[in-house]
Amino acid sequence: MYTLWLMPDEAAYQKLSRLIVDLSTTHDTPTFEPHVTLLSGIIDKETIAIQKAEELANSLIPVSATLTRIEFLEVYYRCLFFCTNQSEDLMEARTLAEEIFEHTQINPFIPHVSFLYGSLPIFQKEAIIGALGDSFFMDFRMPKLRLVETRRTPEHWRLMAEFDL
Repeated sequence: MYTLWLMPDEAAYQKLSRLIVDLSTTHDTPTFEPHVTLLSGIIDKETIAIQKAEELANSLIPVSATLTRIEFLEVYYRCLFFCTNQSEDLMEARTLAEEIFEHTQINPFIPHVSFLYGSLPIFQKEAIIGALGDSFFMDFRMPKLRLVETRRTPEHWRLMAEFDL
């Protein structure tokens, strides 16, 4: 299975990466690269998926986003995450991705940047949120699109292709 990720610009990437590594080390959870999932559940063959991802990238400009608040769910891959605004260019990128990949997800698109995977008690999540405050609320651009094989767990994920927007 493949997933499309929009990658933050270098400054946002570095800041978010440090947070992910620090928290994953503290809580013994997996590390991963900061990203906004544009589309998941892609089941095309590898060559077709890469070709479609390139077509999508060639149709997009760098996407803008703003981290607006922190939320959590009782879902492993959304243990703690920053919500992003639903900018016009981000929503258009999602619509175009669905068209090119002939894929519509049943769940609504909730753009976000996860920063901790795992299963933590609510009191720990609330403590992390309190400690972070609004120090990560920022505007950033996402100038790259990645196609990532997301089978199994994060340590097995594999970059298949990356494209500049």
